Amino acid sequence: MEKQARIVLAMTAVVLSVMLGVACFFRAPKPAAVQTAVASAQDIYNSITVQGIVEAADSVAVCPYENAVITAVYAAVGDSVEAGDILCSLVPREGKELEASSLQSVWKSFSESSDQTVAAEERDAIRAPVSGTVLTLPMENEQVWSEVPCVQIADLNNMQVRVRTPEVYAGNLQRGQMANITASAAGERVYSASVASISPVAVRTVSLTGESGEATVEAVLPLRGSTEGLRPGYSVTAKIFTDYHPQAVAVPYEAVCQRGKQEYVFCVQDGRVVQKAVTTGYLLEEVTEITEGLTAGELVILSPSDDLTDGTPVEVAA
Repeated sequence: MEKQARIVLAMTAVVLSVMLGVACFFRAPKPAAVQTAVASAQDIYNSITVQGIVEAADSVAVCPYENAVITAVYAAVGDSVEAGDILCSLVPREGKELEASSLQSVWKSFSESSDQTVAAEERDAIRAPVSGTVLTLPMENEQVWSEVPCVQIADLNNMQVRVRTPEVYAGNLQRGQMANITASAAGERVYSASVASISPVAVRTVSLTGESGEATVEAVLPLRGSTEGLRPGYSVTAKIFTDYHPQAVAVPYEAVCQRGKQEYVFCVQDGRVVQKAVTTGYLLEEVTEITEGLTAGELVILSPSDDLTDGTPVEVAA
């Protein structure tokens, strides 16, 4: 009897040992600690940044009636004048014609910043053709030529920015796109503008050594709202928003990984990993846009390890 009892106890011990071993073998692995972030919904803009010059949107340049010398000046640059005001008097003078290269340079300068050019109607005076602010004016005793504008009047309540966009970005420009304008001379103030026109041709600069520079496409952006602090001729930076995705899903860029040709994010649901195939959009400074496969509010794992798989138990690290 005692022998049988010992046998039963021994068998029981063996069974318990086997059960303990099986329990240890099949015991749930310890959850891996992971860092997470919440997928957010935010407005995403894509933009290009180019340099430009402020100019009056409405201005008129005036050429003298004939070659002459300025005898008196009755206004100053920056003065407000009314249409018909005498700006300067002059007397005819026959003199050496302006060289073609100089004439072309002056005309180019005025044509880029003036809407129209007119000729003075009087031999001995130049009057303001429109009301506005004097931007350009000759000096007393200065020689002026009938072919060359010497006076410019502009409406400074209506200004615009003229930019030159490198050819690599020019295809992204469209009329109506919004832009933020900043100028070093205006401090941290940001002005609003929009693309009104885009040149149909590109311009390529040529250096004095004959080397061809980068081709650029010119665009004009009328300023909107207050332009206080800006003046014609100021150099500005234009940030043109070429694309806009409202309330796009975005995650920190370290949440996206690629396995093979497919991109994935790993989410946490009920303490386990859920692997999701996604399609990405813009890669911004700190986040990546997710265009398909994820919704805002989901908990995503940052920098997922290579051995992380669907269903793996995880613990969110504090």
